[in-house]
Amino acid sequence: MTVSHGPARSRSLSFATQVAPAILYTAAIFYGGLIRMRALPEGPFVPTDKLLHAAAFGGLAFLVTRAARFSMPSWSLPKQLLVGAFGASALGALLEVCQAFVPYRSADPWDWVADTVGATLAIGVLLAWWRFSPGRAHG
Repeated sequence: MTVSHGPARSRSLSFATQVAPAILYTAAIFYGGLIRMRALPEGPFVPTDKLLHAAAFGGLAFLVTRAARFSMPSWSLPKQLLVGAFGASALGALLEVCQAFVPYRSADPWDWVADTVGATLAIGVLLAWWRFSPGRAHG
């Protein structure tokens, strides 16, 4: 007798590919944000750490949106994008709170601003891609 795993197996595989990356990426951000590090070199216009924050949390916004699309399939894409943006921003704020309790790290509200800007820009790119993609019916 053969046992079919069908939808249950497919759902767990989908969780592994759609949600787990956001969880692992968040864990990596928190690990990197809470370990002891040397000072980063400064850029000419924008401090390097702010650019890294924006890039990291922009990537997180993409992944949280992907997880939201899997977890909340009945929600509209704009709502799922908001989950991605607000989720990444909230995790950025939580990281800053955690850093306030680590003696060799410092909480910086401007890091959270950079996190939120990066998340917002990433979501803007996703929204623009969705609105102007050739396969989407416009009207």
